[in-house]
Amino acid sequence: MPGNQSHFEELESFDVSFAPVKITKWRSYRTGLQVCYIDQPSPIVQGYFAVATEIPDDSGCPHTLEHLVFMGSQKYPYKGYLDTLGNRFYSSTNAWTSVDQTVYNITTAGWEGFKTLLPIYLEHILYPTLTDEACLTEVYHVDGKGEEKGVVFCEMQGYETQPTFQLFLKMQRTLYAKESGYSSETGGLMSELRNLTNEQIREFHKSLYRPDNLCVIITGSIDEEEMLKIMSDFDSELPLLPSKPNKRPFVDSVHDERLKESLVEEFEFPEKDESMGEILISWIGPKYDDSLTYEALEMLGYYFTENANSLFNKNFIEVENPLANEVYHSYDNYWNTGINYVFSGVPSNRLKELDEKVKKLIKEQAKPENFKLDFMKQIIRQQRLSLIFDCEKKPTHFQTCAVLDFLYSPVKSENLKKWANCTDEYDTLLTWKAEQWCQIIEEYLVKNHSATLLGKPSAELNKRIKLENKKTKEDRIAKYGEEGLKQLEEKLDKAKTKNDQPIPEELLVKFGKPDPSKINFIETKSYKQGQNDLVAGYETSGSFQDKLDADKLEENPLFFHFEDFKSQFITIHLVMSTKDVDKELLRYLSIMEEIFNMAITLPDGTYIPYEKVINTLNDDLIEFELDNGFDGQFLEFIHIKVKCEFTKYKAAVDWMYKIMTMNTIEKDRIKVIVEKIINALPEKKRSGELMMYSKQFRTLFTNDSTRRAQDPIYNEEFYKQLLDDIENDKFDKIKQDLSAFKKQLFTLNNFKVFVNGGCEQIVNPVSSWLDFIKAFEPTNELIPIKSLPRSHQFRSEIGLRCSKNVYAVTIAAIESSNLVTLTKIPVDYLEDDIFKIALASEYLNAVEGPLWRGLRGTGLCYGTSVSRNIETGYLNYSIYSSTDVEQAWSTSKKIISHYGNGTSKFEKSKVEDSISAIMNGLANGQSNLFDASMVKVADNVFRNRGPNYRAKLVAKLKTITEEELVSVMNKYFKKLFEPEHSIVFTSIPSSKGEQVQSFFQKEGYEVEIEEVSNEDLELESEEEETESEGSSDESDSGSDLE
Repeated sequence: MPGNQSHFEELESFDVSFAPVKITKWRSYRTGLQVCYIDQPSPIVQGYFAVATEIPDDSGCPHTLEHLVFMGSQKYPYKGYLDTLGNRFYSSTNAWTSVDQTVYNITTAGWEGFKTLLPIYLEHILYPTLTDEACLTEVYHVDGKGEEKGVVFCEMQGYETQPTFQLFLKMQRTLYAKESGYSSETGGLMSELRNLTNEQIREFHKSLYRPDNLCVIITGSIDEEEMLKIMSDFDSELPLLPSKPNKRPFVDSVHDERLKESLVEEFEFPEKDESMGEILISWIGPKYDDSLTYEALEMLGYYFTENANSLFNKNFIEVENPLANEVYHSYDNYWNTGINYVFSGVPSNRLKELDEKVKKLIKEQAKPENFKLDFMKQIIRQQRLSLIFDCEKKPTHFQTCAVLDFLYSPVKSENLKKWANCTDEYDTLLTWKAEQWCQIIEEYLVKNHSATLLGKPSAELNKRIKLENKKTKEDRIAKYGEEGLKQLEEKLDKAKTKNDQPIPEELLVKFGKPDPSKINFIETKSYKQGQNDLVAGYETSGSFQDKLDADKLEENPLFFHFEDFKSQFITIHLVMSTKDVDKELLRYLSIMEEIFNMAITLPDGTYIPYEKVINTLNDDLIEFELDNGFDGQFLEFIHIKVKCEFTKYKAAVDWMYKIMTMNTIEKDRIKVIVEKIINALPEKKRSGELMMYSKQFRTLFTNDSTRRAQDPIYNEEFYKQLLDDIENDKFDKIKQDLSAFKKQLFTLNNFKVFVNGGCEQIVNPVSSWLDFIKAFEPTNELIPIKSLPRSHQFRSEIGLRCSKNVYAVTIAAIESSNLVTLTKIPVDYLEDDIFKIALASEYLNAVEGPLWRGLRGTGLCYGTSVSRNIETGYLNYSIYSSTDVEQAWSTSKKIISHYGNGTSKFEKSKVEDSISAIMNGLANGQSNLFDASMVKVADNVFRNRGPNYRAKLVAKLKTITEEELVSVMNKYFKKLFEPEHSIVFTSIPSSKGEQVQSFFQKEGYEVEIEEVSNEDLELESEEEETESEGSSDESDSGSDLE
């Protein structure tokens, strides 16, 4: 727009060297408000509104504002207005708080909706209402039963006892001064949230939520001129910059110096199982703007931790009697970069030993003669390709750079351009000699003093905390007394009433509604070859079809599906069924997942050790794995995925058959893998949610389901027995079983080939598979697509019955509860009721919808979710991080019952908003070419609902009546809470076992308690599976309509 109409001065504008991205940054001369536009073509427009947030205490003010901003603004003083309006405009919001920032984000299908919401969202950020009533329900309160609640409190309660949370918090205290913002827990410790006042929150907002401390970052396809006009209009209403510049958080503060001496401290975390601990080793590194050094340290992180050949893995993990089960590195992008190495699954009696050996190894790598330069160059090349691939898909890298630039850089600097184009730094690092790398190691990881925290589990501490919590509650109830608790309940009820004032309809409709036809969904082109006899949705002409026709094989036993779009990369998916694999062999699946990390023996007898296999794989491929599922869905499939540049297509195909047919099963290597699986168990048992889902997998599915076969608790004794057999020279049976597994799984008639990416650039897209085909014995007729296994086919007797039972897992290490209840639904994707269930689910799930207001809005839990999983045939309702799971259950039951009996009505406008939300979900799931191609494969091939499903869905949703929604509420949703039609899984603190058992027995359920502790779980034998199997929900829940 013409310069005299805008308050925004352009600070910089540049093209990214390795991606089709242009970045432009402006700053208002009136207010200091900054705007950064990342122009990367996408139908999804995203906003990231960053506020620099510095606080020297653990009160949690930054985190509380992340929640309270959504409770209404001065212009729109209604709780949930922003989200309710967002539903109409194909939009969703979220936010996060880190140590130095709070970022509010919005994701919208199209510019039309985004431009309407942009000034409204910013007004909520700068001018929230911050009422006492909102603070009471959203942050912290005590209810009439003496229970502590509040959304923020529930969230932090779920984190605070976790070892990793405690480890990093203590490290912040160790590295940084007490008065430093970097030493604070910005989420708010529970002890501080209890005493936090709304006045403190208001003061914090007043001091930091200023235009000059806010940066608006926008990504996607927009009208740039219109955006500047909207921002200039908004800026016109903001206060002018003060004559004396405001203090910039962190930038104008005292900067922490590096440690004067190295520290090693042991600390205890509460845990019954005392076998495994954790280690965190940290340093304060280079200043934020030393990007070359930062990238060098980042590459060293991969050098030490990335794969089985990385030095920490090779020396401490991929060995017999390992010193750790897992290691990863992370960096804190502060004024001075924080460098972190985290080891988990460390034997508690060897914590100090590992710390010493890690530092010794680092010191050895500071000598040029020990440094593996070729390995480092391979890492840089691979990370470079991974970054380019990720930037083809999404703008996350550029958005992260923009936030960091806003937080720390001078108003005018070259940092953003330098960081966005970080592949230039990679190219420089590729020219480095060993001496330069060793200099970095010496300066930042050897001479630079480190802090080490040895996290040791303590059963005694766990017991003490439980007793203290019990006493705290007793004291709290005694403090208030019966009358005081009654007053607290009345105060809470009044707050709920004020918070839940209805939003006037005219405020929702005044902005109109975007035209859904203007949402530009991404399209890719499908092609087929070989045994693919599917009809719908395939191209039959064009240059790539000509290439396929010219490259045909005389005999092609494989099913081929190609998804072509513009890209430098190719992803090959090899999908298999487990139906011909003996069910007793499926328990080896977790070992088979390591197949890319094993040695191979070539046909001429040449032996290639696993280290060299991994090294060569990394030369040719960007990513490679074997797992169950396909794109996080269809979990009964086995799936091999390899990702590469299109020029490495033939090499990728060859690697797949070599890994499958030449894999060498070695005793020592299998022992290492089995030990890793066993050593990972204590950490898994600390996760309430994971243990709840484990119980679900073990209960709802049979032994020939990959869900159950992969479950760590179900397999605990199996893997311990394997280790015992290996150590007692009984490996031959294991080797025979693994060989049989491979032979039964890897057959030509069981392979379905899917190729996504820049297919048209591939040389010989079909004949490149000739050697692959020859590597396997000819087989019978191809297993048809329709015969691929579906999850509902593996339901156990309990899963089929789906009634009467509650399975409660009690865990000493957790403070909050999770719950999921399930009832049966149809398994046909095009069944009429599925569309009605989808719409009803979205209505219930809406931000500020009935469940949100009734549970999260009253502080009963952190969140709830209704999801349908058509693959398993279950409707699921989940409650997360609840301080009072019984009350959360009762409230949920009441809300859904009211929609079934007519007490609550389905509002027409909100039903329309729910359809918009489904559309937004569809668009978000297909926001880039790669994701769009995967959705297309899932819809057209695996779900068999046709290439026009999206149009069919929208048309169907618009015909659903209120009467039909009421009908499905009674037919399915109410059954989630009826013992005759539902089965419930929950993870709860050990102290609440009897309480929860009594509650659900009164509800009419039979309750089984399973305690997770340092003692082995009492697992059901295979013969008893029909009485007490267990399990978890899967990641494709709710995505089956997307």
